[in-house]
Amino acid sequence: MKIAVLVSGGVDSSVAAAVLKKQGYEVIGVFMKLWAEKSPRTDLVRENVCCSLEAATAARAVSEKLKIPFYVLNLEEEFKKAVVDYYIREYEEGRTPNPCVICNRDIKGEVLLKKVLALKADYLATGHYARVAGKCKMQNAKCKIKEYYLYRAKDKTKDQTYFLWMLKQKHLSQMLFPIGDYLKSEVRRMAKKWQLPTATRKESQGICFIPDRDICGFLRRHAGKLSQPGPIVGSHGHQLGLHAGLINYTIGQRERLGIGGSQAYYVLELKSKTNTLVVGEASELYERKLIAGDLNWINPLAGSQQPAANGLGAMIRYRHPIESCQLEAVSGRQMKVVFQRPQRAITPGQSIVFYQGEKVLGGGVIQKGGI
Repeated sequence: MKIAVLVSGGVDSSVAAAVLKKQGYEVIGVFMKLWAEKSPRTDLVRENVCCSLEAATAARAVSEKLKIPFYVLNLEEEFKKAVVDYYIREYEEGRTPNPCVICNRDIKGEVLLKKVLALKADYLATGHYARVAGKCKMQNAKCKIKEYYLYRAKDKTKDQTYFLWMLKQKHLSQMLFPIGDYLKSEVRRMAKKWQLPTATRKESQGICFIPDRDICGFLRRHAGKLSQPGPIVGSHGHQLGLHAGLINYTIGQRERLGIGGSQAYYVLELKSKTNTLVVGEASELYERKLIAGDLNWINPLAGSQQPAANGLGAMIRYRHPIESCQLEAVSGRQMKVVFQRPQRAITPGQSIVFYQGEKVLGGGVIQKGGI
């Protein structure tokens, strides 16, 4: 069996490749060349963190250490269209996007998976902290069909299932997450034991195509209308001042609003169509209900059965606690989520992911809160 491993130059993907190699599989390493921002005036390229020269060198060194073939696949055009353009478009609509979720489905789950299958690989493996399990469906006393389930990783502090909720059965049937059963500390120890070149390499953080983490600067260059000043209004409609451009604010923010007086104000909403920033009191950030759209159920029956009890919970942002909730159908593509406890700063554009114990049921994109 041949398995293609997405080697990114980090310790997690390196250990994923090493684990599979030691288990006796035929392993090949693949590295993605993704879009990086280029200045039209100076030809300066801001390297994409995921495919920088340093990352590529590290990924190649790991492949050489493991004695596996190494391929570089150019996905710049596909990444720009699917991930970067989506990111800019969502901000222009006043929403807060989640580019890693889109990348996992459209780039890794679609484009990259098709390319590694063309290289005669049977599976694509990544260094995500998650677990997949298959269940047989018996036909004529034989296991003919499998239904695949996504579970949280052993290391809950590193669990990445929040970013994988858009995957479908066709993806999970051909994707592996070899380090999902290990703690991060165990992964580091294995990397040192096997003398992998990435054993002590630091983790990359933030959005890969914004290497300096200056989101405002990126949006100023690519979504200029969001940098225009506009009115700041209270939740009851009265104007309180002027904002410096919507790119400078996020829901729940208190600092740098530029509103005088003794009262503390928090960002409640960004209205891109009218270029208006809505602010209010801290208590107004807490809501028990939201509408989620663009739903995906990893196991299709889960959506039709509307899991309403038995430990159902949801996460509204990465590393946020899983909170108990109930679901109510609104339409075929939308769901009302009602939490037991009010949630702070529910943010349109972010993902909401549904869990039942360790199992990931699926998720959706937050459309609005406070319904």
